[in-house]
Amino acid sequence: MKSKFYEKTGERLYIDTLPNGLTIYYLPKADYNRTYGLFTTSFGSLDTSFVPLGEQDFQTFPEGIAHFLEHKLFEKEEGDVMYKFGALGAQTNAFTSFSRTSYLFSTRENSYESTELLLDFVQKPYFTKENVEKEQGIIQQEIQMYQDDSDWRLFAGLLGKMYPDSPLAADIAGTPATINAITADDLYKNYEVFYHPKNMNLFLTGPFDIEMMADFVRNNQAKKDFADLREIKRKEIIASEPITGGTLELEVAMPKFSLGLRGEDALAQDSKTLFKYKLANQLFLDLLFGRTSQRYEELYNAGLIDDSFGFSFDLDKRFHFAVLTADTENPKKLGQTLQEAIKSYKIDRDFSEEHLDLLKREMLGDYFSSLNSLEYIANQFSSEIYDDINFFDFPEILKELSLSEIEKFADQFISEMKKVEFTILPIIKLFCQ
Repeated sequence: MKSKFYEKTGERLYIDTLPNGLTIYYLPKADYNRTYGLFTTSFGSLDTSFVPLGEQDFQTFPEGIAHFLEHKLFEKEEGDVMYKFGALGAQTNAFTSFSRTSYLFSTRENSYESTELLLDFVQKPYFTKENVEKEQGIIQQEIQMYQDDSDWRLFAGLLGKMYPDSPLAADIAGTPATINAITADDLYKNYEVFYHPKNMNLFLTGPFDIEMMADFVRNNQAKKDFADLREIKRKEIIASEPITGGTLELEVAMPKFSLGLRGEDALAQDSKTLFKYKLANQLFLDLLFGRTSQRYEELYNAGLIDDSFGFSFDLDKRFHFAVLTADTENPKKLGQTLQEAIKSYKIDRDFSEEHLDLLKREMLGDYFSSLNSLEYIANQFSSEIYDDINFFDFPEILKELSLSEIEKFADQFISEMKKVEFTILPIIKLFCQ
């Protein structure tokens, strides 16, 4: 077992890689009374085409299968695992994203028993024709619920325009038709590949003794047998050309506007540069459009945006994109203004050393405040692992990042990006007297 001390945060992280390939990260927190565990597989909604275990050819599975599998792992022959966590005084949940699925628990007591239950229920699948058919109805209700969420429809609609004919354009939960096509055999084929310990990691933080907890996890894993797993072969994500615009009518009080910037530039493969690239482009957007920028105030005062305005930069080894959204009465003018700001950012008064220093101080303050939340640490850590770089390297990398580097990475992104706008409009109702 290795350990690394992070001077900026005063945290010591322990890393243990077991013979079966599972990597465990331990973050002891002696002053806390709660233990938090997160068990994650590098498997999400994008992974619908791969080579199953023991086969040679790619096979494509129904959209939504990663999310479906997440639901089904909680159901065992003896009942729902959630009740077992409840009996231990623990809470549990799970979530699926584009590229990962995570299972978690949080507890003030029985931390060893909860850790064991987390490992055991995820590593013991139980899929049958009957319980798959039962789950199909449940997930279809969940899909319908999202159809009534206008903010979700805005994001999903934009992704569909940015990445047509690709898994990124598909709902993480799938569609009623794809959900109905999933079988127990499909679930086992996906499970055998993506839930192998080599493709997973466990993050534990709380007031435990590091040696005792590490021995406990090692003993748990040593009792289990896993098939040999060769390198996972996933089909490359290839999207059609973006669809440059589109609208959808829903029952909303005001138009909802979104601007998507699809990254087309080749990304560096070394982890530190990748981490810097993401952080630099987040700062780039913050410099131009954040609440400390003069432009934000001007857009707000002009009535082009309100408090709903927001933006994000998402990066995975298989995709990267920026999204800006707002409720606005003038989507066309807002879109033109945002695009012009990006195009001419080098002469923008907000793109300055002084503004960057302010943003860095704010980001560091938010970062150190977040270290009080075990849940936040675990979720951010598991989503920000770039080989040898992780969530705890953030302060040092932020300090190193200069305005000229931000300009370099922003130029790399915007020089080849493809722009897409998507707007949700209020339904026009005609009343006859």
